[in-house]
Amino acid sequence: MALELRQQLKLSQQLVMTPQLQQAIKLLQLSRLELLETVQQEILENPLLEEVQVEVERPEPTIAEDSHAPDPKGEDGAMQRELMKTAEWDDYIGDFASTSRQATVREYEAPEEGLSFEARLASKPSLEGHLAWQINLSSFTAQERAVAESIVGNLDAMGYLQSSVEEIAQDTGADVPCVERVLAAVQRFDPVGVGARTPQECLLVQMEAYGYTDPILFEI
Repeated sequence: MALELRQQLKLSQQLVMTPQLQQAIKLLQLSRLELLETVQQEILENPLLEEVQVEVERPEPTIAEDSHAPDPKGEDGAMQRELMKTAEWDDYIGDFASTSRQATVREYEAPEEGLSFEARLASKPSLEGHLAWQINLSSFTAQERAVAESIVGNLDAMGYLQSSVEEIAQDTGADVPCVERVLAAVQRFDPVGVGARTPQECLLVQMEAYGYTDPILFEI
């Protein structure tokens, strides 16, 4: 029976809406009356909230303007006060939604300007980039890092090493024991078994990493 081992790397992204953005969207869908009721209910339920009266400074009316000024106690005055409240709430909701959107964009944006080559590789869904990201997190010396990068650069599409440890040692100027030590570390990266030279070696590395000690498995 032939055994075939395949290695696959899957990366996924999820968009999560912040509570501020969810609240802003909910408020934007309400009518003016529903919005006022919602705000009043929040003020009653949350003792940390309080209603603040905003005073708008207006220039002194001239004699001509004063003759046509609406009576503050009449119907025209009540309508004017209602329009002012509506304008204030529209400005508040607009500023709130704009601030929430900017915060969400900043949270999910990942500018590439200034990133190193390895960091850009890590942001792409590729095996080489995923391994380069793990090399950056490892405590390799400068020489061991060069060996690890050479190992990753000599992997085929299936994740198997296509060069011998002697060839990698010659290319990097390291000795064979150093290459073998770094190769053993890379083979325990995610996905476990990457960098193996045969399917049998890949299975042995995986069984050792996951703690399988059954001798029958090693004999197979």
